[in-house]
Amino acid sequence: MAAVTPKIQTLRCLIREMRRSLLPHENVRHSPAFVYMMKEYRRNAVTDQQYCRQQEEMAYLAHTCATYLEASRRYQELHQEYHCRGERTVKETADIVGFKLPNEH
Repeated sequence: MAAVTPKIQTLRCLIREMRRSLLPHENVRHSPAFVYMMKEYRRNAVTDQQYCRQQEEMAYLAHTCATYLEASRRYQELHQEYHCRGERTVKETADIVGFKLPNEH
């Protein structure tokens, strides 16, 4: 049971990231990626060594995909926050990097 828990956590992480990438009115269960992912998880539920694979290959691929989705989402958030603003003042730039400008007299 201990080996199953990280796989379920990885699946939940994948679903959570997929849900965050969809529009608010869309359902994650109707997306082709979700259907494919669930089919693969169910197909490999009996054993990870099916078709002579390494023992943890499917879990590794799922974890890698979850990490990629999370990193992509975070990149988009950072890109929106810092890139699409146009030109900034010196004070705004100093605030972003954590500097404090001296007071003007």
